[in-house]
This record gives sequence, structure tokens and C-alpha cells, in this order.
Amino acid sequence: MDSVRGYLISVIAVCMITVIADVLIQKSSLRKIVRLIGGILVLLVAVKPLLSLDMGQISSYLEQINASYSFDTGKIRSSQNELLKEHIKQTAETYIEDKATGLGGMVQAEITLSEGEYPVPVRVTLIGTLSPQQVQALSANIESDLGIPITQQEWRLYG
Repeated sequence: MDSVRGYLISVIAVCMITVIADVLIQKSSLRKIVRLIGGILVLLVAVKPLLSLDMGQISSYLEQINASYSFDTGKIRSSQNELLKEHIKQTAETYIEDKATGLGGMVQAEITLSEGEYPVPVRVTLIGTLSPQQVQALSANIESDLGIPITQQEWRLYG
């Protein structure tokens, strides 16, 4: 804080000296020269701290800030992938359960997703109460809408 105060005092002092010199000089040709020299002095005093900056120190300070606020993109990508998997799984399960309800039955669906960049449903386990006709209709729906073949549909029916 002392260095900032010293800087401001020196800028104000040079400005005051330049203004006083400008007021004291009455001749127009000499006055232009005093104004030019005063302006150069004010500019030099204002720019002097910028010339004495240690760029290596500033660079290391900025690197420290960057390191303390850096993000692990691998963790973020992994979290996004897990959220995507959960969303796809939940949406597909809800879709199947709603289709079963629409057919007049009740099932609980458990979806298995593929591994990879974009997970897709590959297997389903269905537990519930459906008639053979409802099972056939729902099975066809699952195969056509979700792409899960009949061979990958496991049925556990009660009642």
C-alpha cells in the first residue's frame, strides 16, 4: 500500500509542478515548450512502475492462480457419462413400465446398458403380472422402440 501511495504522490507532484510552471510562464513560445516537457514528465512518472515490473514474478503468480482453479476434465467427463447413463436407464425403464400400464398390466423393468461412449439399452429384465397377449405386445414394443431383441428380454411373471 505504501508503494501505491508513493506512486500517486509522485504523479500528483509532477502534475502540480507542471501546472505551476505553465501558469508562471507568460510567453507563448516558451509556454508551449514547458507544456511539452511537463507532459513528457507526467507520462514518464506514470509509466515508470510498468517498466519496473518483473514479468517472471507475474507469470509465476498467474500460474499459481491457474493451478488452484484448474478443473480435472477427466472427472467432469466421467460424471457427465454417469449422469447420461442414469438418465437413459431411467427413461427406458419408465417408458417400458408406462407401456405395460397402458396394456393393462404392471411390470418393473431393469435395463442393462451397453458400455461405450454413448450407452444404449441392450438387455431388460421384467418382473410383474401380464397375460400372454400383453407380454407379446410389450415384447414387440420393446424390440421395435428400444431395439432390445426378444432374446435379451428376461420375463419373470407372477399370477
